[in-house]
Order: sequence, then structure tokens, then C-alpha cells
Amino acid sequence: MAPTRPTSAPTPRAFTLIELLVVIAIIALLAAMLFPVFAQAREKARQTQCLGNLRQLGMGLGLYMEDHDHRVFFFGHASQLSRLNPTTPLGATRANRWWNQIAPYTGGARGLLVCGSDAGRVPHVTENGTAGAPLIPRSYVANRAAEGLTQAQVLSPADIILVTEKGDPFDDSWYEPPKNLYDKPGFTQPVLALRRHNQGFNCAYFDGHAKWLSHGQLLSDPCGEPWSGVSLMRQFPIPGAAPWHARCPG
Repeated sequence: MAPTRPTSAPTPRAFTLIELLVVIAIIALLAAMLFPVFAQAREKARQTQCLGNLRQLGMGLGLYMEDHDHRVFFFGHASQLSRLNPTTPLGATRANRWWNQIAPYTGGARGLLVCGSDAGRVPHVTENGTAGAPLIPRSYVANRAAEGLTQAQVLSPADIILVTEKGDPFDDSWYEPPKNLYDKPGFTQPVLALRRHNQGFNCAYFDGHAKWLSHGQLLSDPCGEPWSGVSLMRQFPIPGAAPWHARCPG
């Protein structure tokens, strides 16, 4: 009987061009579906981190007020006047802005001043107020409607925004309601970052708690309460502050 020849291994079949294109198309489709989910998850994480920053800043402000007769005092520009002394300019410097005032109550953690979703993070103030010191990026701005007021003067401290998020082009240390809720001349956007986190923004309130607020809740009635603080500007006018009457009569 003649010996049988060994059977050779079958030649592997290569993918056709059409099959490769189909696989690539499927991968691209899955990537297009998953990338927005990943991006949304990352933004949600940044939103949560930002909210944590504001919680700690709110707690720091609360401790600051306990040591200062339950009063908030935001240093503005050097020429600005204060409710506390309407005839004398504040004499504000880079070293005595609100975030430096509360630094001892937040452990001096500069990371609390930066939101991960803030693309600009404009450096504004030196570390110790002297030339050549490192610059501090800052994502947050204070509501000047609360400047110089005590907790007893604010009838609804759980409803009045004290510190919130500013837009990345700005280095403002505080905002005056209601004017900064609208587009700022030369920037075509409000000072406040009202849409930074899922069409809303984080804020710390006068009583120290923090939460996310929809931009629509504020912009639907920026002259009203409880959020804007316009009622505080009506009740306790700030010398030299921008008039709110044009947009908020009454």
C-alpha cells in the first residue's frame, strides 16, 4: 500500500478590504457614541470637585465671619467706597482681597480657588502681595451685595449667593448685581460663568452651604430674589456702586 502524503495546512484567509472597512466603521461608530459619555463623566467629576471647593470656601467664610463680628467684608479696588466707611476709599491691595482674608480658615489651600473646568484661570494676585511672587489662578468671584453686612442684616442667608464662578477672561474679585449677570462690554459674556457646568454653575451661599444652580434660575429674573442679592443693594446701598435702577426699577 502506497504511503499517504501528509496534508498541508490550509492557507489562512486574509480579511478583504470591505471587511476591514466595516470593522473600522463599527469601531468609529462605537467611539463616537462613547466619547461624549466619557467627556460628560469628566465634566461631572469637575463639577463635583468645583462644588467641593465652594463648600470649603463657604465654610472658611463662615469661620471668618465668626471672628469678625459676623460680618462679611470684601476688599474691592483701592478707590472703591465701603458701606462701613462711606467717605473713605477702601485702600484695597493685592494682599487683602477676600480670598486672602479667608486663607487662614481654609488652610491656605490655593487649589480651592481653581475650578477644573475653568479654561482661563486668570492669575490676579501675588502670593504675599509683593512684586515677583508667584501668581495665583482663581476661578471664583464674590457678590459685592454682601459687602460689609452682618449675618443678622441678611434676612435669607440660605438664599443669597456669596461666592460663585467667574468667566475665564476676567480677573474681577467681586461682581455687582445685576449688571454683571449680563454681557460685559468688550467681552460679550457675563462676568459670571453661568453655563460652565451642564448649563449651570456652582455657588456658596451666605449661610455657608453650596450647591449647583441652573443659569435659567438666575437669568429668568436677575433683579429678583432670592439668588441675585439685588434686594441687599436696594436695602443697603453701596457708595459708588453701579446703579441697579436701570434694569431693576422699584
